[in-house]
Amino acid sequence: MNEFEGAASAFVVTTPAGLEGRARAELRRLLGDVRAPSLLLKGNLLLLTDRPEAEVIEILRGAETICVGRVAPVQARVHIDRRLESLEAVVTAVARLGGLSPGEKFVVRCERRGQHDFTGREAEKRIALALEKATGAVGEYLGEVPKRVSVEIFQDLALVGVAPPDQVLHKEIRESRKYAPGARPLNRAQHKLREAIATFGITLPPEGRALDVGAAPGGWSAVLADHMAEVVAVDPADLDPSVSGRPNVTHLRMRAEGLAGRTDWQEHFDVITCDANLSPAEAARLLVDLAPLVKPGAPALLTIKYVTSARRRHEQEAREILAEAYEDIRIRHLPHNALETTAAMRRR
Repeated sequence: MNEFEGAASAFVVTTPAGLEGRARAELRRLLGDVRAPSLLLKGNLLLLTDRPEAEVIEILRGAETICVGRVAPVQARVHIDRRLESLEAVVTAVARLGGLSPGEKFVVRCERRGQHDFTGREAEKRIALALEKATGAVGEYLGEVPKRVSVEIFQDLALVGVAPPDQVLHKEIRESRKYAPGARPLNRAQHKLREAIATFGITLPPEGRALDVGAAPGGWSAVLADHMAEVVAVDPADLDPSVSGRPNVTHLRMRAEGLAGRTDWQEHFDVITCDANLSPAEAARLLVDLAPLVKPGAPALLTIKYVTSARRRHEQEAREILAEAYEDIRIRHLPHNALETTAAMRRR
């Protein structure tokens, strides 16, 4: 049973952020005339095709691909909200699909994107217990089971499916970056930061320290290094050699989340910036978590990247989170912003 009108089968397909177009081309080369619109957050596609579900999985299982990652069959879409209680709609949809029989063992796997009042594990437990009551099937957490319930949450949209576990593919992604290390152009990022500094009247103290989060390939770090004594650039990826070679730039090759607990850097930085490829809520939360590393009153700059067309919602969501640790929050669309805006603020 499939509740996607005009398609015989549907799948959530993950791909590296920025390479969605190449993933679509791979899917069309292998499957013919398919639709693959983007979902909330870069790197997620909804594959809609006229081919049967099993046929699609077998074609993709045996095919050589570069940008296609996980492929999960889904048969229904459900609207939810931030509350754990709203997942009852997911239970109703799964029961309606008729894929679970009394006494049959199943496992629930939830991939959650967005901001909710529950974790993915809490969602899995809640849905499994409710499905046991609704269908008579038996929820398991470990071991071999004949059915997997996939719940792919994209903020207020849940895509759900029931299938044997081996029908959820995990393909190797053989290219994970839009640009080769060190090859991503720096100019637009540099112009964007310079515009933000001028527009919001940001002062960069010459003897100060800057923390640049999501720094690669280093456009913002380069601008900061032109004006400040020390720049700590945080990103697992490479910086452009023209940036990493500067004597006042230190590259920490790690995820910025790992800095949140550093007690030796409390109120250490005079400026914090973030142009990371994260959802608005994730980027705002990261800046809040890192706020203890920044001096009170210090300026902060954040790029709010749109992951859907709901620009105002994304900005408001980011603003509400940032207000936990920052004040004087101003948001502007700058000439070198693409599908994004820039937020300026001060640490409380």
